Amino acid sequence: MKNIRFYEAEKYNSDDYEKVENMIYKTTDKKTYGESLALKGCSDTELVSKLLKSEDWAQGSRKFLENYMILTYDGKRYYRKIENIGTDDDIVWEDLHDPNEKDVIYVTSVVFEPEPELEENEPSDPYVSQYPLDDILDKFFVYCNDMYEKENESDKNHSYVEFASEKIDDIKKLLSIIGKHVYNKLEGEYVYLKIE
Repeated sequence: MKNIRFYEAEKYNSDDYEKVENMIYKTTDKKTYGESLALKGCSDTELVSKLLKSEDWAQGSRKFLENYMILTYDGKRYYRKIENIGTDDDIVWEDLHDPNEKDVIYVTSVVFEPEPELEENEPSDPYVSQYPLDDILDKFFVYCNDMYEKENESDKNHSYVEFASEKIDDIKKLLSIIGKHVYNKLEGEYVYLKIE
């Protein structure tokens, strides 16, 4: 990666982004909880009675939810274990996750010239090579938030990527690569990330 520069993405001009510092924007991401549940037994007996009568319960479609019946009622999600339906253990569980809760994240984008001679992608490739990108993510505790497919496909000389973190300091540290040459170098048996 050479000639690394800040990329002022068009999306940064939308209401979804707020400029907080030079080259750093704040935005929100809906929380994704992966494959976990945070449930508690619903204690409102009147509500439980109403929910149990509903015909809108549906079996979970994702693998970790296939053992549950799920109902969305009044903006909240409720669960029942399929194996307990019709037994004394048929409990209505309330989802503790707030679907409207959002994470604040900080983002920045860069454009650079990839170096195929250092085992990076060709500039005309519509993707960004895994290395040294993975090592940058590890070093600065950031993740890729946008791989700019349209820009990477149409620009035959440069590659684009957006980095994100919940901590603005991680993004500030990442911005130290602007104007630098970043690459992986084999030294002995190990590959090291070089930033010069």
